[in-house]
Amino acid sequence: MTNQSDIKKLAEQMASSMKSFDDIKDFQKQLMQSFIDTAFTLS
Repeated sequence: MTNQSDIKKLAEQMASSMKSFDDIKDFQKQLMQSFIDTAFTLS
């Protein structure tokens, strides 16, 4: 499992590429969809 330090590093990398709140919302939707797709594939 990913530790808090890894999550913080990833968040910092992603935040540097986000230009607006809409970018954050779009990324969140894509991440959630990817998570759901992967979860159902594994089960």
